[in-house]
Amino acid sequence: MKISDLGGETALIKLIRDKYGVTGAGGLALGIGDDAALIRSGDGFIAVTADLLVENTHFRMDINEPYLLGWKSAAVNISDIAAMGGIPTYSFVSIGLPDVEVAVVEAIYEGMRDVSAKYGSVIAGGDTVASGVGIVINVTQLGAVEPGKAARRNGAKASDVILVTNTIGDSRAGLELLLKLGLDEARRVSPNCVQSHLKPEPKVNEARAAVETGKVHSMMDLSDGLAADLGKLCEASGVGARVIADALPISRDTHIAAARLDMDAVCLAAGGGEDYELLLTCDPGDVGVIAQAMGETESSIRVIGEIVEGDRVTLVLPNGEEGPIGGSWEHF
Repeated sequence: MKISDLGGETALIKLIRDKYGVTGAGGLALGIGDDAALIRSGDGFIAVTADLLVENTHFRMDINEPYLLGWKSAAVNISDIAAMGGIPTYSFVSIGLPDVEVAVVEAIYEGMRDVSAKYGSVIAGGDTVASGVGIVINVTQLGAVEPGKAARRNGAKASDVILVTNTIGDSRAGLELLLKLGLDEARRVSPNCVQSHLKPEPKVNEARAAVETGKVHSMMDLSDGLAADLGKLCEASGVGARVIADALPISRDTHIAAARLDMDAVCLAAGGGEDYELLLTCDPGDVGVIAQAMGETESSIRVIGEIVEGDRVTLVLPNGEEGPIGGSWEHF
């Protein structure tokens, strides 16, 4: 049986977690299955996450730039620490490289250094190796989480409302423009969508503001897209969800890009990936508290649906029809 027959990446992770993962061993408080692992350290936790980016799977250099590649490689890991309610601290970078110009390598590391510094982290080590399959970057990111501040996926409750920060779909719109038009023309059509895809901003301050209210029941970042990530949150919590299409926060830029691409903006928002916004749930009465805290970070937050009993994750269309929300990014 191949991975695709098993059910793809999500099923593979579940197999690895169930057969080989351990939680509760020594200081391990949380193992495989969330945005990061949590290791007890004093009264709090060390959060640890890792992400691997492979050329021609996650990125193409003809529609990217070395500095932006470095930025994104670190940013997506910092985003995982943020999703746990953590503060980024140290990263370890392993990189596989063809015999490229040294200036390319320097630009990659400059991007990683700059986004790390912006959010309080530093590159503390790693490894380098020759690669015959293009550029390969693996970042292991550490963070600190204080007692009572750790956010997880498994706390959503029926009757919770579902919230997302800012707008979603911008990154997927940017990717589709890049694939169709190339870097220069895509930037002319929608510089904001292209920027969202190539240079994401992890929501560290927003996540900290949310968890400090004490009102968040569950939280994760939107890396694989709303449809896929909400499904993961619901599975972890043993609940279902209803998302209202008209409530999705979709930017004017994404609507313009969708028209240029002859695509549906709601599909870009629900099925796109790599927005690195926050997805969270809370009691309906606590939305105002979280929104006020979020406003102090200059980000917005919007209710897009509700958590329900059962295990279905559905999308309610403007005409009232309700059906499965669909899928998002899948490796296999």
